[in-house]
Amino acid sequence: MKASPDGHPELAVAWVLHSLEPDEDAEFGDHLGDCPACLQIVAETEEVTALMGTAPAPAEPPASLRSRILEAAGSEGVSSEGARSDRVSDGTSQTSDVSQAPRSDDGVVVPMRRRWVRRATAGIAVAAAAALVVVIGGLVNANRDLADERDAAAARAEQSGRVVQVLDAASRSGTPHAVLATPDGGFVGLVVERGTGPELLAAGLAPNDADHTYVLWGLEGETPVGLGTFDMSGSGPVTTSVPSTSAGTRFAGFAVSYEPGRTVPATPTQVVASGQLTG
Repeated sequence: MKASPDGHPELAVAWVLHSLEPDEDAEFGDHLGDCPACLQIVAETEEVTALMGTAPAPAEPPASLRSRILEAAGSEGVSSEGARSDRVSDGTSQTSDVSQAPRSDDGVVVPMRRRWVRRATAGIAVAAAAALVVVIGGLVNANRDLADERDAAAARAEQSGRVVQVLDAASRSGTPHAVLATPDGGFVGLVVERGTGPELLAAGLAPNDADHTYVLWGLEGETPVGLGTFDMSGSGPVTTSVPSTSAGTRFAGFAVSYEPGRTVPATPTQVVASGQLTG
C-alpha cells in the first residue's frame, strides 16, 4: 500500500472502527508509519468518535441467524444430478454444471446469490465509510471553528481585563502614570507604573504594516531608552508590559515612535506621541 497525498479515507475510518480483516488491519497499521495523510484522517476520526460519547453495547445475534441467512442466500438450490435449473424470460430453462460453480476454501459450493450478496455488502460498507469520512470531516471542522471562537472570546476577555486594570490604576490617586498624546493633543494611550515596570495601554494609533513597528521609549533625562516594540492592528486597544530588566528604573516621561523594521533602534526615528509622568 503506497502513501498518498489524500490518504485512504475508507480504510482509515474502517481501521479506527476495527472493521478490517486481521491481515488488512495489520497491513494498514504498518502503512500508517509512512502516510501522514492517513495518520491525519485517523486522528480526526478518533477525535470525533471520542466526542460521540459511549456507544451502546453491541447486541449478540442469535445463533440461528447465520444458518437462516445462508439458507435464504442458497434458496435457488442445486439439483441432485449435479445440475441447477434457472427459469429464463422466455419460459425455457438453463442448466449449469455444479463442477463450474465457485467453491469456498473448504470445498463447499457457493451459490451465485451469496457472491452477489457479498459484493453488495462490500459496496455498501465502502459507501458507508466514505459517507462517514465526510461527516467526520464536517464535525472536526465545526469543532475546530467552535474552539477558535472560544479561544478568540477568551483572548478578548483577557485583553479587556488588562485594559480595565490599567485604567483603574491610572485613576487611583498616587499611582504614577503618563498620558500619551500626539503633538496636536490627541489621546493615544497611557503608561502606568505600579512597581513592576511600565505598563502601556495604546489606543487610537494607526495600524502598522509588517515592515514597521511601534516602540515605547522611557525618557531618562535627555536620553531616550528603548523599552520594547508593539503592533497596532486596528481591532482595539493594546496592552503590554515592559520587560522586568527595566522595572527598577523610574522614568520622567514616555514616548512612542514609529520605526522601520521589527526591532528597537538606538534612537527614535519618528516620535508620534509623548507624555510626562505624574502622580
